[in-house]
Amino acid sequence: MLLFITCGCNTKKHVSNLKIYEDIYTCQGSQDILGKSLNFYRTQLDYLNNFKHVPEKDTVYILEMYGVQGNMLVTIWNKHNTFSYTNEKGDFESKNQPLFTEYMMKLVSEWNIYEIKKEEEMNSNILPSELIYATKIVFTKGKYHIDCIHFKDFFNLKRDQENN
Repeated sequence: MLLFITCGCNTKKHVSNLKIYEDIYTCQGSQDILGKSLNFYRTQLDYLNNFKHVPEKDTVYILEMYGVQGNMLVTIWNKHNTFSYTNEKGDFESKNQPLFTEYMMKLVSEWNIYEIKKEEEMNSNILPSELIYATKIVFTKGKYHIDCIHFKDFFNLKRDQENN
């Protein structure tokens, strides 16, 4: 099931990472343990602080997944940079490469909700079915606007194995 949420407040806000993380949490609408865990790690890692972006004019995308075994995958990117965090081996480590498929990142970069929904319906047959949280942050003149979606992890062996 695809859920699309636009942050209800359209007023532009001055940039503060903690405020951005709060707004992502609100936008995602996930007040359960998964949403709280993602928000906790988001604020602890403060990955926007470690990611090169331009608050005056930039679009930043974030993919987050919190697995059933407690592992977390985060990839944040814009036109020029990609940065990831994972705790698959225990402690969090950062990487300069994506942790999600090229195709998934392409669809999120295009904010192509229709194709994401289609992929989720056709290719979310991975067990256990993990939820992916996608966030788009558009920075303009020191202010920002956030859009969020979440969807089941999808993977097409032929397409995605060749691209990763």
